[in-house]
Amino acid sequence: MKRILPLLPTLAFFLFAAAEISAQCRTFVKNNCGEAMGEYIPGENFSAAKFMPGDEAELSMTFSKGEDYRLLVCAQSVLGDVAFKIKDTEGETLYDNAKHDFNASFDFRVPGTQELVLEIKVPESESSNNFSPQGCVAILVGKKVTP
Repeated sequence: MKRILPLLPTLAFFLFAAAEISAQCRTFVKNNCGEAMGEYIPGENFSAAKFMPGDEAELSMTFSKGEDYRLLVCAQSVLGDVAFKIKDTEGETLYDNAKHDFNASFDFRVPGTQELVLEIKVPESESSNNFSPQGCVAILVGKKVTP
């Protein structure tokens, strides 16, 4: 028990820091990403995290047949051109935003309900100093409302 007590302040700091980062990303998404969804209604949940230059992430998502989707990767400008690819479960690239001027969104419809993999890559820093900026990257998925 004596060993655990000194760790409590450190643990509390990390829990507070994680909550603060989450709040910062939520505020960023609320203030900067909504308009880019256009006529697509975003789902209630979104994924967001702080990234640094060179960071990569992968996320699996399920999409339903007959729905029109917009996938938006909304990132703070300090990170530069964030690249993303959408792949099927066999690794075939279905969309690569690097081939489309790093467009932040992609509109699509799947032929049948399927799981797709989203790969995100933040570019390496071009800065010559030791400062590595952190920035929020959010993933929003919206469905098009059809009358």
